[in-house]
Amino acid sequence: MMFAIRSEPLNAEQLKSEAEDPACGALVTFEGWVRNHNEGHDVTSLEYEAYSALAVAEGERILAEAKEKFGLEKAVCVHRVGHLQIGDIAVWVGVSTPHRDAAFKANRYIIDEIKVRVPIWKKEHYVAGDSGWVDCEQCAKHGHQPKMDYARQTVLKEIGPLGQRKLAESRVLVVGAGGLGCPVLTYLAGAGVGRIGIVEHDHLEASNLHRQFLYAPENLGEKKAALAAEWLKRYNPAIEIETHPARFQTLEVEQIQDYDIIVECVDCMETKLLVNRVALKAGVPVVFASIYQFEGQVQVVDSESSCLECLYEGGAPTDVPSCAVAGVLGAVPGVIGSIQALEAIKQLLGLDGRLSNELLIVNLVDYSTRRIALPRNDACPAHAASAPLPASVDVTIDEIDLSRFQVIDIREPDEVAAEPLPCEHVHIPMNTLLGNPRRVEKDGTYLLVCAAGVRTRYAANAFRAAGYDNVYSLVGGNRMLPPS
Repeated sequence: MMFAIRSEPLNAEQLKSEAEDPACGALVTFEGWVRNHNEGHDVTSLEYEAYSALAVAEGERILAEAKEKFGLEKAVCVHRVGHLQIGDIAVWVGVSTPHRDAAFKANRYIIDEIKVRVPIWKKEHYVAGDSGWVDCEQCAKHGHQPKMDYARQTVLKEIGPLGQRKLAESRVLVVGAGGLGCPVLTYLAGAGVGRIGIVEHDHLEASNLHRQFLYAPENLGEKKAALAAEWLKRYNPAIEIETHPARFQTLEVEQIQDYDIIVECVDCMETKLLVNRVALKAGVPVVFASIYQFEGQVQVVDSESSCLECLYEGGAPTDVPSCAVAGVLGAVPGVIGSIQALEAIKQLLGLDGRLSNELLIVNLVDYSTRRIALPRNDACPAHAASAPLPASVDVTIDEIDLSRFQVIDIREPDEVAAEPLPCEHVHIPMNTLLGNPRRVEKDGTYLLVCAAGVRTRYAANAFRAAGYDNVYSLVGGNRMLPPS
C-alpha cells in the first residue's frame, strides 16, 4: 500500500507497474486529469497545495481501510502538488484484487475518501482571474464552501448512508442554550441534523462561561440565541439554524409541530412542565434532562409513554433549585447534555436501546447509572385531552410594563441594604409574606423580586395555589430592573 504526494509530473505506466500483482485477476486504475473548463469558466491551469505530513498519514489510513474492506493485494495512490497544466494527471489510483468487482469498488472508495478527508487545496486559474484556494471536495458541487465530513459515523452499520440522509431531513427544537443546550446543539449539528431550532431568551452572563462553551467573555450581555446560532453556522454551514429569542411560552403549538423532536435543556421546573404539556398536545416527543449538583436524569416523553408529571402525585414541584442556587460543575451538564444528544439521535433513527417509559439516572460522583421503570399513570392530568397548559408565574423585564405592577421585594433586610431596588416598591421578606398572605389584595397585580428569581418563583406559585391569579416572579431577580 503506497500513498504519496509528488511535485513532479506523474508517469501513469510507471505507477501501473507499481500497482500490478500477477497473482490478482483485476487491476483497476483511475487518472484524474486537469481539464480546460469548470462551472462555466475557461481554465488555463491549476495549482495544488497539501499539508504533506497529514495528507500522507490520512491517505495511508484510507488505503488500509480499502484493503480491509475489499481484500486488496496492492494499492497505489499519488496526488500532484504545485502548478499543473491542462492534460496533466492530478491524481492517480491503482488497485489489484483477486476479483474485478472488488477492484472497481475499492478504487471508487479511495477516490471518494481522498476528496473528503485528505488536506489538499486547489486554485483554478481562469482566463478572467482565479478561484482562490478552495478545498478539493467542495469546489465543483458546493460553491467552494467547507463541508462537514460524516464518514466516521456513516461507517457504523446502525447509521450508514440512509441514516445520515434521515438525520439531514430531521428537525430538532432545542429549548435552552445553556449548560445542557451547548453540548446538545454541538453534537446535533456535528451529526448533520438538517434543521435545528434554538429557544433561548437569556443574555450571556459571566457565570455561564465555565460550562457554556459556545460563548466567549467578549460576548457578555449579548443574546445567547444569536450567539449560539452564529457559532453553529460556522461549525456546520450545511445545516439550517432557526432562532426563537424568547421564552418557550411564546411559541404556538403549530410551531412545535414543525419539529420531529424536542430536547429540553432548561433548569426551571415550570418551563419543563409547560414543555411536557405542550409537547403532549402537539404530539412531539421530548428528551428531558435535569441536573442536581453531580447527578443527572434523562427521560423521553411521547404521546404513548409516561410523562414528566407521571413521576409525581399531587402535582409536580415547581421550587426545585436552579444551578444558580444548588451549584454546578461545568463537566456535569456536558456529560448529561451529550447523553441527551445521543438519545435524540437514537430516537430519530429508531436505534436499539433508546429510553421508553423509564428514567435514566447518572451519578457522576461514583459513575453509577440506573434505569428505573416509569409506567404511564393514566390518572396523570397531563395526558387528558383537555389538559390546560400550566400558567407560568415567570416574567422577564422585557415582557412587562413595570408601571402596571406593585413591586414587592422579598429579600432579607441585609440584602436590601446592600443593594436597594431602583424602583418604587414595598419590602416584605419572603417568610413574612407567606406567613400572612392577606397583606396583599387578591385582585391586585404583583411583581415579586429577589436576588435570582428562585425564591420569588416559589412564593408566586404559593400565592397562585391560594387563589391569587396575578402574582408574578421576575426572572433573573433584582439585577434585571432598569436603573432609576
